[in-house]
Amino acid sequence: MTLSFLEQHWALVSASILGTAVLLFVSWRAWLDSPRGRLGVARRQLRDQCLAQAKQRKALQRLSSRLGHLEARADAVKPRALREAAEAVQDAEALLKIAGDQVLIAENHVRKIIVDEFPPTRHERMRSKYLPGETADGKPFTF
Repeated sequence: MTLSFLEQHWALVSASILGTAVLLFVSWRAWLDSPRGRLGVARRQLRDQCLAQAKQRKALQRLSSRLGHLEARADAVKPRALREAAEAVQDAEALLKIAGDQVLIAENHVRKIIVDEFPPTRHERMRSKYLPGETADGKPFTF
């Protein structure tokens, strides 16, 4: 490409750059709307929720150990500090329950995409691959 070509065909060059960007965006959106893309998004959300649950579990363990340490020294600790530590543990337990519920919701989204978008012959294999904690209890899957 020479400078004179760019001067003469500047509109064509800019349109091709813009067209390429639009084509890439449209193809990316088409992939996200496909069953595989939706499953990938749901799996990422499930992974994020599992990480959040593990983080909350670790925080609860840390707060519980701090509360146990304070209770062991209850005669030398301010009652307010002991009460605040107990309340922090209760809050952490509630947040852990919420995080567990969010994991269940994310698992259900993955399960629903598998059931709705893929053939029944692949359901069991996909569930064992993408939902490793799931056990087959013989009950039908319902929402």
